[in-house]
Amino acid sequence: MNVLANLYSPQYRCQFKSICAVHLITIAYGVTVGWTAPIIPLLQSTDTPFPAGPITVEQVSWVGSAFSIGGMSGTILYALIHTYFGKKTGLLMLAFPHLILWCLLWVGDSVYYIYAARYLGGLTGGGLFAIVPLYVADIADRTIRGSLGSLTILHINFGLLASYTAGNYLPYYLIPKIMLCLPIAFLALVCLLPETPFCLLREGKIVEAEKSLMFYRNIPDVTRKTLAFEYEFESMKAFALSENSKEKLTLADFTTPVAIRGLFIAIFVMALNQFSGIFAILTYAGNILEECGTSLDPKYVLILMALINICGNITSFLIVDMAGRKTFLLISTIGVGISLGILGLHSYFSYNDDDIESYSWVPVLALLATIYSAGLGITNMIGFIVPEVLPPKIRSIGSTISVVLLCFFAFIILKAFPILLERIHIYGTVWIASGVCAVSLLIIVFIMPETKGKSLVEEDSKEKPRTGVY
Repeated sequence: MNVLANLYSPQYRCQFKSICAVHLITIAYGVTVGWTAPIIPLLQSTDTPFPAGPITVEQVSWVGSAFSIGGMSGTILYALIHTYFGKKTGLLMLAFPHLILWCLLWVGDSVYYIYAARYLGGLTGGGLFAIVPLYVADIADRTIRGSLGSLTILHINFGLLASYTAGNYLPYYLIPKIMLCLPIAFLALVCLLPETPFCLLREGKIVEAEKSLMFYRNIPDVTRKTLAFEYEFESMKAFALSENSKEKLTLADFTTPVAIRGLFIAIFVMALNQFSGIFAILTYAGNILEECGTSLDPKYVLILMALINICGNITSFLIVDMAGRKTFLLISTIGVGISLGILGLHSYFSYNDDDIESYSWVPVLALLATIYSAGLGITNMIGFIVPEVLPPKIRSIGSTISVVLLCFFAFIILKAFPILLERIHIYGTVWIASGVCAVSLLIIVFIMPETKGKSLVEEDSKEKPRTGVY
Protein backbone atom coordinates (compact mmCIF):
# COMPACT_ATOMS: atom_id res chain seq x y z
CA MET A 1 0.00 0.00 0.00
CA ASN A 2 3.03 2.29 0.38
CA VAL A 3 3.28 2.45 -3.42
CA LEU A 4 -0.33 3.63 -3.76
CA ALA A 5 0.20 6.20 -1.01
CA ASN A 6 3.37 7.34 -2.77
CA LEU A 7 1.60 7.68 -6.12
CA TYR A 8 -1.13 9.80 -4.57
CA SER A 9 1.31 11.99 -2.68
CA PRO A 10 1.35 15.65 -3.78
CA GLN A 11 4.49 15.11 -5.87
CA TYR A 12 2.98 12.40 -8.08
CA ARG A 13 -0.77 12.97 -7.72
CA CYS A 14 -1.38 14.62 -11.09
CA GLN A 15 0.63 11.97 -12.92
CA PHE A 16 -1.40 9.22 -11.26
CA LYS A 17 -4.77 10.90 -11.92
CA SER A 18 -3.85 11.61 -15.55
CA ILE A 19 -2.82 8.01 -16.16
CA CYS A 20 -6.06 6.77 -14.57
CA ALA A 21 -8.09 9.07 -16.86
CA VAL A 22 -6.23 7.78 -19.91
CA HIS A 23 -6.83 4.22 -18.79
CA LEU A 24 -10.59 4.48 -19.11
CA ILE A 25 -10.06 3.52 -22.75
CA THR A 26 -7.74 0.77 -21.56
CA ILE A 27 -10.56 -0.70 -19.45
CA ALA A 28 -12.83 -0.51 -22.49
CA TYR A 29 -10.17 -2.29 -24.55
CA GLY A 30 -9.89 -4.97 -21.84
CA VAL A 31 -13.62 -5.60 -22.17
CA THR A 32 -13.18 -6.26 -25.90
CA VAL A 33 -10.25 -8.61 -25.17
CA GLY A 34 -12.26 -10.69 -22.71
CA TRP A 35 -15.62 -10.39 -24.48
CA THR A 36 -14.95 -13.50 -26.57
CA ALA A 37 -14.36 -15.86 -23.62
CA PRO A 38 -18.00 -16.06 -22.46
CA ILE A 39 -19.57 -15.06 -25.79
CA ILE A 40 -17.93 -17.53 -28.22
CA PRO A 41 -19.39 -20.61 -26.43
CA LEU A 42 -22.78 -18.85 -26.60
CA LEU A 43 -22.41 -18.16 -30.33
CA GLN A 44 -21.42 -21.82 -30.93
CA SER A 45 -24.42 -23.13 -29.01
CA THR A 46 -28.04 -23.56 -30.02
CA ASP A 47 -28.85 -20.51 -27.86
CA THR A 48 -26.97 -18.21 -30.24
CA PRO A 49 -28.67 -14.83 -30.77
CA PHE A 50 -27.96 -15.00 -34.51
CA PRO A 51 -30.74 -16.11 -36.90
CA ALA A 52 -28.22 -18.06 -39.04
CA GLY A 53 -27.46 -20.42 -36.14
CA PRO A 54 -24.24 -21.44 -34.35
CA ILE A 55 -20.88 -20.28 -35.72
CA THR A 56 -18.17 -22.76 -36.82
CA VAL A 57 -14.62 -23.33 -35.51
CA GLU A 58 -13.24 -21.59 -38.61
CA GLN A 59 -15.43 -18.55 -37.90
CA VAL A 60 -14.30 -18.61 -34.27
CA SER A 61 -10.67 -18.42 -35.41
CA TRP A 62 -11.49 -15.34 -37.50
CA VAL A 63 -13.39 -13.72 -34.61
CA GLY A 64 -10.19 -14.04 -32.58
CA SER A 65 -7.67 -13.11 -35.25
CA ALA A 66 -9.57 -10.13 -36.72
CA PHE A 67 -8.63 -8.39 -33.49
CA SER A 68 -4.94 -8.70 -34.34
CA ILE A 69 -5.37 -7.49 -37.92
CA GLY A 70 -6.93 -4.34 -36.46
CA GLY A 71 -4.03 -4.15 -34.02
CA MET A 72 -1.43 -4.07 -36.79
CA SER A 73 -3.36 -1.34 -38.63
CA GLY A 74 -3.93 0.66 -35.45
CA THR A 75 -0.28 0.60 -34.41
CA ILE A 76 0.86 2.18 -37.68
CA LEU A 77 -2.09 4.61 -37.91
CA TYR A 78 -1.78 5.92 -34.37
CA ALA A 79 2.01 6.07 -34.53
CA LEU A 80 1.60 8.50 -37.43
CA ILE A 81 -1.09 10.45 -35.57
CA HIS A 82 0.93 10.97 -32.39
CA THR A 83 4.11 11.71 -34.35
CA TYR A 84 2.54 14.50 -36.40
CA PHE A 85 -0.29 15.73 -34.16
CA GLY A 86 0.88 14.94 -30.63
CA LYS A 87 0.09 12.33 -28.02
CA LYS A 88 -3.04 14.05 -26.70
CA THR A 89 -4.64 14.03 -30.15
CA GLY A 90 -3.63 10.41 -30.60
CA LEU A 91 -5.20 9.50 -27.26
CA LEU A 92 -8.47 11.26 -28.10
CA MET A 93 -8.67 9.45 -31.43
CA LEU A 94 -8.60 6.10 -29.63
CA ALA A 95 -12.21 6.59 -28.55
CA PHE A 96 -13.83 6.68 -32.00
CA PRO A 97 -13.22 3.10 -33.20
CA HIS A 98 -14.44 1.98 -29.80
CA LEU A 99 -17.67 3.92 -30.10
CA ILE A 100 -18.31 2.42 -33.54
CA LEU A 101 -17.56 -1.18 -32.52
CA TRP A 102 -20.10 -1.19 -29.69
CA CYS A 103 -22.69 0.29 -32.04
CA LEU A 104 -21.99 -2.57 -34.48
CA LEU A 105 -22.42 -5.18 -31.76
CA TRP A 106 -25.60 -3.44 -30.63
CA VAL A 107 -27.28 -3.69 -34.05
CA GLY A 108 -25.46 -6.72 -35.52
CA ASP A 109 -27.24 -10.02 -36.16
CA SER A 110 -24.49 -12.01 -37.90
CA VAL A 111 -20.85 -12.98 -37.43
CA TYR A 112 -19.77 -10.39 -40.02
CA TYR A 113 -20.70 -7.57 -37.64
CA ILE A 114 -18.45 -9.24 -35.07
CA TYR A 115 -15.56 -9.42 -37.55
CA ALA A 116 -15.85 -5.65 -38.13
CA ALA A 117 -16.23 -4.90 -34.42
CA ARG A 118 -13.24 -7.06 -33.51
CA TYR A 119 -11.14 -5.31 -36.16
CA LEU A 120 -12.05 -1.93 -34.64
CA GLY A 121 -11.29 -3.25 -31.15
CA GLY A 122 -7.86 -4.25 -32.36
CA LEU A 123 -7.44 -0.83 -33.98
CA THR A 124 -7.92 0.77 -30.56
CA GLY A 125 -5.57 -1.77 -28.96
CA GLY A 126 -2.81 -1.16 -31.48
CA GLY A 127 -3.10 2.57 -30.93
CA LEU A 128 -3.19 2.11 -27.18
CA PHE A 129 0.08 0.17 -27.13
CA ALA A 130 1.64 2.61 -29.61
CA ILE A 131 0.78 5.73 -27.59
CA VAL A 132 0.20 4.98 -23.90
CA PRO A 133 3.70 3.65 -23.04
CA LEU A 134 5.23 6.71 -24.68
CA TYR A 135 2.74 8.96 -22.89
CA VAL A 136 3.76 7.37 -19.58
CA ALA A 137 7.44 7.85 -20.48
CA ASP A 138 6.74 11.51 -21.32
CA ILE A 139 5.02 12.49 -18.07
CA ALA A 140 6.27 10.04 -15.41
CA ASP A 141 9.04 10.58 -12.93
CA ARG A 142 11.52 7.75 -13.40
CA THR A 143 11.14 6.65 -9.76
CA ILE A 144 7.52 5.63 -10.41
CA ARG A 145 7.65 4.88 -14.15
CA GLY A 146 7.52 1.12 -13.60
CA SER A 147 4.46 1.38 -11.34
CA LEU A 148 2.65 3.70 -13.74
CA GLY A 149 3.59 1.43 -16.64
CA SER A 150 2.08 -1.54 -14.80
CA LEU A 151 -1.26 0.27 -14.62
CA THR A 152 -1.87 -0.32 -18.34
CA ILE A 153 -2.21 -4.08 -18.05
CA LEU A 154 -3.92 -3.73 -14.67
CA HIS A 155 -6.69 -1.66 -16.27
CA ILE A 156 -6.96 -4.07 -19.18
CA ASN A 157 -7.57 -6.77 -16.61
CA PHE A 158 -10.25 -4.70 -14.91
CA GLY A 159 -11.92 -4.73 -18.31
CA LEU A 160 -11.42 -8.49 -18.55
CA LEU A 161 -13.13 -8.97 -15.20
CA ALA A 162 -16.03 -6.79 -16.32
CA SER A 163 -16.45 -8.68 -19.62
CA TYR A 164 -16.15 -12.14 -18.02
CA THR A 165 -18.82 -11.16 -15.51
CA ALA A 166 -21.15 -9.29 -17.86
CA GLY A 167 -20.84 -11.90 -20.61
CA ASN A 168 -22.05 -14.62 -18.28
CA TYR A 169 -24.93 -12.76 -16.64
CA LEU A 170 -26.16 -10.00 -18.96
CA PRO A 171 -28.13 -10.38 -22.20
CA TYR A 172 -26.01 -10.31 -25.39
CA TYR A 173 -27.42 -7.02 -26.70
CA LEU A 174 -27.36 -5.17 -23.36
CA ILE A 175 -23.56 -5.16 -23.00
CA PRO A 176 -22.88 -2.80 -25.97
CA LYS A 177 -25.39 -0.25 -24.65
CA ILE A 178 -23.58 -0.13 -21.29
CA MET A 179 -20.10 -0.07 -22.81
CA LEU A 180 -20.73 3.07 -24.87
CA CYS A 181 -20.34 5.05 -21.63
CA LEU A 182 -16.60 4.35 -21.22
CA PRO A 183 -15.23 5.93 -24.44
CA ILE A 184 -17.50 8.94 -23.89
CA ALA A 185 -16.18 9.46 -20.35
CA PHE A 186 -12.63 8.97 -21.65
CA LEU A 187 -13.09 11.73 -24.24
CA ALA A 188 -14.45 14.14 -21.62
CA LEU A 189 -11.56 13.61 -19.17
CA VAL A 190 -8.64 13.48 -21.62
CA CYS A 191 -9.82 16.76 -23.19
CA LEU A 192 -8.91 18.37 -19.85
CA LEU A 193 -5.31 17.12 -19.86
CA PRO A 194 -2.47 19.18 -21.36
CA GLU A 195 -0.26 17.89 -24.16
CA THR A 196 2.89 16.23 -22.83
CA PRO A 197 5.87 18.52 -22.15
CA PHE A 198 8.11 16.66 -24.56
CA CYS A 199 5.67 16.97 -27.49
CA LEU A 200 5.34 20.70 -26.83
CA LEU A 201 9.11 21.13 -26.64
CA ARG A 202 9.56 19.39 -29.98
CA GLU A 203 7.12 21.93 -31.44
CA GLY A 204 9.16 24.76 -29.95
CA LYS A 205 6.43 25.75 -27.44
CA ILE A 206 8.72 26.37 -24.45
CA VAL A 207 6.25 28.27 -22.24
CA GLU A 208 3.42 25.77 -22.82
CA ALA A 209 5.82 22.90 -22.19
CA GLU A 210 6.87 24.35 -18.83
CA LYS A 211 3.21 24.80 -17.83
CA SER A 212 2.50 21.23 -18.86
CA LEU A 213 5.38 19.89 -16.76
CA MET A 214 4.18 22.02 -13.84
CA PHE A 215 0.76 20.38 -14.17
CA TYR A 216 2.16 16.85 -14.21
CA ARG A 217 4.50 17.66 -11.29
CA ASN A 218 1.60 19.22 -9.36
CA ILE A 219 3.22 22.65 -9.12
CA PRO A 220 0.33 25.16 -8.95
CA ASP A 221 2.22 28.34 -9.87
CA VAL A 222 5.67 29.65 -10.73
CA THR A 223 6.39 30.64 -7.13
CA ARG A 224 6.35 26.94 -6.16
CA LYS A 225 8.97 25.84 -8.68
CA THR A 226 11.94 24.08 -7.11
CA LEU A 227 15.54 23.68 -8.21
CA ALA A 228 14.77 20.01 -8.96
CA PHE A 229 11.93 21.09 -11.27
CA GLU A 230 14.14 23.65 -13.01
CA TYR A 231 16.85 21.06 -13.54
CA GLU A 232 14.38 18.51 -14.85
CA PHE A 233 12.84 20.96 -17.30
CA GLU A 234 16.23 22.12 -18.55
CA SER A 235 17.32 18.49 -19.04
CA MET A 236 14.12 17.74 -20.93
CA LYS A 237 14.48 20.89 -23.04
CA ALA A 238 18.08 20.08 -23.92
CA PHE A 239 17.09 16.55 -24.88
CA ALA A 240 14.19 17.76 -27.06
CA LEU A 241 16.41 20.32 -28.83
CA SER A 242 19.05 17.66 -29.45
CA GLU A 243 16.34 15.39 -30.86
CA ASN A 244 15.10 18.14 -33.18
CA SER A 245 18.62 18.90 -34.38
CA LYS A 246 19.49 15.30 -35.16
CA GLU A 247 19.72 14.08 -38.70
CA LYS A 248 16.94 11.88 -40.04
CA LEU A 249 16.93 8.23 -39.16
CA THR A 250 19.05 6.02 -41.37
CA LEU A 251 19.63 2.30 -41.59
CA ALA A 252 22.89 2.81 -39.71
CA ASP A 253 20.92 3.94 -36.63
CA PHE A 254 19.39 0.46 -36.45
CA THR A 255 22.66 -1.41 -36.89
CA THR A 256 24.61 -0.14 -33.90
CA PRO A 257 25.26 -2.75 -31.17
CA VAL A 258 22.99 -0.89 -28.72
CA ALA A 259 20.17 -0.65 -31.28
CA ILE A 260 20.43 -4.29 -32.35
CA ARG A 261 20.38 -5.49 -28.77
CA GLY A 262 17.49 -3.18 -27.88
CA LEU A 263 15.41 -4.27 -30.88
CA PHE A 264 16.12 -7.92 -30.16
CA ILE A 265 14.95 -7.59 -26.54
CA ALA A 266 11.89 -5.56 -27.60
CA ILE A 267 10.86 -8.15 -30.20
CA PHE A 268 11.63 -10.98 -27.77
CA VAL A 269 9.31 -9.67 -25.02
CA MET A 270 6.56 -9.21 -27.63
CA ALA A 271 7.00 -12.78 -28.88
CA LEU A 272 7.05 -14.14 -25.33
CA ASN A 273 3.89 -12.19 -24.55
CA GLN A 274 2.03 -14.00 -27.34
CA PHE A 275 3.65 -17.40 -27.84
CA SER A 276 3.47 -18.16 -24.12
CA GLY A 277 -0.23 -18.52 -24.96
CA ILE A 278 -1.58 -16.08 -22.37
CA PHE A 279 -3.54 -13.84 -24.75
CA ALA A 280 -5.04 -16.87 -26.50
CA ILE A 281 -6.00 -18.43 -23.15
CA LEU A 282 -7.76 -15.22 -22.09
CA THR A 283 -9.49 -14.98 -25.47
CA TYR A 284 -10.66 -18.61 -25.65
CA ALA A 285 -10.92 -19.30 -21.90
CA GLY A 286 -14.55 -20.41 -22.21
CA ASN A 287 -13.70 -23.07 -24.81
CA ILE A 288 -10.67 -24.26 -22.83
CA LEU A 289 -12.70 -24.71 -19.66
CA GLU A 290 -15.37 -26.65 -21.52
CA GLU A 291 -12.76 -29.07 -22.86
CA CYS A 292 -10.80 -29.43 -19.60
CA GLY A 293 -13.49 -31.61 -18.09
CA THR A 294 -13.59 -29.73 -14.79
CA SER A 295 -16.59 -30.19 -12.52
CA LEU A 296 -16.57 -26.49 -11.60
CA ASP A 297 -18.95 -24.10 -13.33
CA PRO A 298 -16.96 -22.31 -16.10
CA LYS A 299 -18.85 -19.07 -15.37
CA TYR A 300 -17.36 -18.85 -11.90
CA VAL A 301 -13.93 -19.99 -13.06
CA LEU A 302 -13.82 -17.21 -15.68
CA ILE A 303 -14.49 -14.58 -13.03
CA LEU A 304 -11.92 -16.18 -10.72
CA MET A 305 -9.36 -16.13 -13.56
CA ALA A 306 -9.92 -12.41 -14.06
CA LEU A 307 -9.54 -11.75 -10.33
CA ILE A 308 -6.33 -13.80 -10.14
CA ASN A 309 -5.02 -11.93 -13.18
CA ILE A 310 -5.59 -8.65 -11.36
CA CYS A 311 -3.86 -10.02 -8.25
CA GLY A 312 -0.77 -10.86 -10.31
CA ASN A 313 -0.73 -7.39 -11.83
CA ILE A 314 -1.17 -5.71 -8.45
CA THR A 315 1.72 -7.75 -7.03
CA SER A 316 3.91 -6.59 -9.89
CA PHE A 317 2.61 -3.02 -9.62
CA LEU A 318 3.46 -2.79 -5.93
CA ILE A 319 7.07 -3.97 -6.07
CA VAL A 320 8.33 -3.86 -9.68
CA ASP A 321 10.26 -0.63 -9.06
CA MET A 322 12.01 -2.33 -6.14
CA ALA A 323 12.66 -5.83 -7.50
CA GLY A 324 13.40 -4.96 -11.13
CA ARG A 325 12.11 -5.93 -14.56
CA LYS A 326 14.40 -8.87 -15.28
CA THR A 327 13.68 -10.62 -11.96
CA PHE A 328 9.93 -10.38 -12.40
CA LEU A 329 10.01 -11.51 -16.00
CA LEU A 330 12.12 -14.52 -15.01
CA ILE A 331 9.77 -15.54 -12.18
CA SER A 332 6.76 -14.99 -14.44
CA THR A 333 8.14 -17.13 -17.27
CA ILE A 334 9.07 -20.00 -14.95
CA GLY A 335 5.61 -19.95 -13.38
CA VAL A 336 3.78 -19.92 -16.72
CA GLY A 337 5.94 -22.71 -18.18
CA ILE A 338 5.44 -25.04 -15.20
CA SER A 339 1.70 -24.32 -14.91
CA LEU A 340 1.07 -24.97 -18.61
CA GLY A 341 3.09 -28.16 -18.38
CA ILE A 342 0.85 -29.40 -15.55
CA LEU A 343 -2.28 -28.42 -17.48
CA GLY A 344 -0.98 -30.40 -20.45
CA LEU A 345 -0.29 -33.48 -18.33
CA HIS A 346 -3.82 -33.49 -16.92
CA SER A 347 -5.31 -33.02 -20.36
CA TYR A 348 -3.13 -35.82 -21.80
CA PHE A 349 -4.23 -38.36 -19.20
CA SER A 350 -7.84 -37.20 -19.53
CA TYR A 351 -7.83 -37.75 -23.30
CA ASN A 352 -6.31 -41.19 -22.83
CA ASP A 353 -9.26 -42.33 -20.68
CA ASP A 354 -7.35 -42.50 -17.42
CA ASP A 355 -9.58 -42.33 -14.37
CA ILE A 356 -8.71 -38.86 -13.08
CA GLU A 357 -12.15 -37.50 -12.26
CA SER A 358 -11.03 -36.94 -8.68
CA TYR A 359 -8.41 -34.51 -10.05
CA SER A 360 -10.84 -32.32 -11.99
CA TRP A 361 -9.64 -29.35 -9.91
CA VAL A 362 -6.12 -29.61 -11.39
CA PRO A 363 -6.79 -27.84 -14.74
CA VAL A 364 -8.53 -24.97 -12.96
CA LEU A 365 -5.65 -24.58 -10.50
CA ALA A 366 -3.13 -24.81 -13.35
CA LEU A 367 -4.98 -22.14 -15.35
CA LEU A 368 -5.16 -19.86 -12.32
CA ALA A 369 -1.44 -20.35 -11.64
CA THR A 370 -0.71 -19.61 -15.31
CA ILE A 371 -2.73 -16.41 -15.24
CA TYR A 372 -1.23 -15.21 -11.94
CA SER A 373 2.32 -15.96 -13.07
CA ALA A 374 1.76 -14.15 -16.37
CA GLY A 375 0.41 -11.13 -14.49
CA LEU A 376 3.71 -10.84 -12.62
CA GLY A 377 5.68 -10.03 -15.75
CA ILE A 378 4.88 -11.48 -19.17
CA THR A 379 1.68 -9.53 -19.71
CA ASN A 380 2.56 -6.22 -18.09
CA MET A 381 6.29 -5.67 -18.69
CA ILE A 382 6.14 -4.84 -22.38
CA GLY A 383 4.67 -1.39 -21.75
CA PHE A 384 7.84 -0.08 -20.12
CA ILE A 385 10.61 -2.54 -21.02
CA VAL A 386 10.44 -1.59 -24.72
CA PRO A 387 11.00 2.18 -24.21
CA GLU A 388 13.76 1.39 -21.72
CA VAL A 389 15.80 -0.97 -23.91
CA LEU A 390 15.64 1.10 -27.12
CA PRO A 391 18.10 3.96 -27.77
CA PRO A 392 16.40 7.40 -27.76
CA LYS A 393 16.88 8.06 -31.48
CA ILE A 394 15.01 4.94 -32.58
CA ARG A 395 12.67 4.67 -29.56
CA SER A 396 9.52 5.86 -31.30
CA ILE A 397 9.92 3.87 -34.53
CA GLY A 398 11.31 0.90 -32.59
CA SER A 399 8.24 0.87 -30.32
CA THR A 400 6.00 0.98 -33.38
CA ILE A 401 7.83 -1.92 -35.01
CA SER A 402 7.59 -3.91 -31.77
CA VAL A 403 3.84 -3.37 -31.37
CA VAL A 404 3.19 -4.23 -35.05
CA LEU A 405 5.06 -7.47 -34.50
CA LEU A 406 3.12 -8.04 -31.27
CA CYS A 407 -0.12 -7.80 -33.23
CA PHE A 408 1.26 -10.06 -35.98
CA PHE A 409 2.26 -12.66 -33.38
CA ALA A 410 -1.21 -12.32 -31.83
CA PHE A 411 -2.81 -12.91 -35.24
CA ILE A 412 -0.84 -16.14 -35.66
CA ILE A 413 -1.65 -17.46 -32.20
CA LEU A 414 -5.33 -16.42 -32.18
CA LYS A 415 -5.94 -17.87 -35.65
CA ALA A 416 -4.14 -21.12 -34.86
CA PHE A 417 -5.24 -21.68 -31.26
CA PRO A 418 -8.83 -22.94 -31.78
CA ILE A 419 -7.67 -25.09 -34.71
CA LEU A 420 -4.84 -26.56 -32.61
CA LEU A 421 -7.28 -27.28 -29.79
CA GLU A 422 -9.37 -29.28 -32.24
CA ARG A 423 -6.45 -31.15 -33.85
CA ILE A 424 -3.80 -31.75 -31.17
CA HIS A 425 -6.04 -31.14 -28.16
CA ILE A 426 -5.28 -29.00 -25.15
CA TYR A 427 -2.19 -30.91 -24.09
CA GLY A 428 -0.38 -30.51 -27.41
CA THR A 429 -1.27 -26.83 -27.63
CA VAL A 430 -0.17 -25.83 -24.12
CA TRP A 431 2.98 -27.95 -24.26
CA ILE A 432 4.11 -25.89 -27.25
CA ALA A 433 3.59 -22.73 -25.18
CA SER A 434 5.41 -24.29 -22.22
CA GLY A 435 8.36 -25.06 -24.50
CA VAL A 436 8.45 -21.41 -25.60
CA CYS A 437 8.76 -20.39 -21.94
CA ALA A 438 11.64 -22.85 -21.41
CA VAL A 439 13.64 -21.40 -24.32
CA SER A 440 12.80 -17.85 -23.20
CA LEU A 441 14.44 -18.43 -19.83
CA LEU A 442 17.84 -18.65 -21.50
CA ILE A 443 17.36 -15.30 -23.23
CA ILE A 444 16.18 -13.60 -20.05
CA VAL A 445 19.08 -14.93 -17.97
CA PHE A 446 21.95 -14.47 -20.42
CA ILE A 447 20.96 -11.64 -22.78
CA MET A 448 18.29 -9.39 -21.28
CA PRO A 449 19.61 -6.37 -19.29
CA GLU A 450 18.08 -4.93 -16.14
CA THR A 451 16.56 -1.49 -16.89
CA LYS A 452 15.10 -0.52 -13.52
CA GLY A 453 15.69 3.19 -12.81
CA LYS A 454 17.16 3.87 -16.24
CA SER A 455 16.89 7.45 -17.47
CA LEU A 456 15.27 7.74 -20.88
CA VAL A 457 17.00 10.98 -21.89
CA GLU A 458 20.43 9.44 -22.14
CA GLU A 459 22.02 7.43 -24.85
CA ASP A 460 22.69 3.92 -23.62
CA SER A 461 26.11 3.92 -25.22
CA LYS A 462 27.29 6.93 -23.18
CA GLU A 463 28.42 6.74 -19.60
CA LYS A 464 26.67 9.71 -17.96
CA PRO A 465 25.28 10.18 -14.46
CA ARG A 466 21.62 9.17 -14.58
CA THR A 467 20.13 12.49 -13.57
CA GLY A 468 17.57 13.01 -16.35
CA VAL A 469 13.93 12.36 -15.65
CA TYR A 470 12.24 11.95 -19.02
